[in-house]
Amino acid sequence: MQEIYVRLLGEGTTVYRPVKAIENVDSTFTIVGEDDINCDDEEWEFRPGSRVIVKSVEIGGNMRLLASRLATKAP
Repeated sequence: MQEIYVRLLGEGTTVYRPVKAIENVDSTFTIVGEDDINCDDEEWEFRPGSRVIVKSVEIGGNMRLLASRLATKAP
């Protein structure tokens, strides 16, 4: 299990949320943070169960893996 970040939508500013994910053999990640989501307060750019491609970005002065888009091919 690894920690990646997902952008929160509708926040008025750029906000990222750390979530749990499993790295797949093709270097994509599957978000598994079902227990982390608060549907009443947060709208995640990518929902739990999504397979995503990540990119390395600076968040809070540290390099982090950010879910950047949905992966289109099966692992």
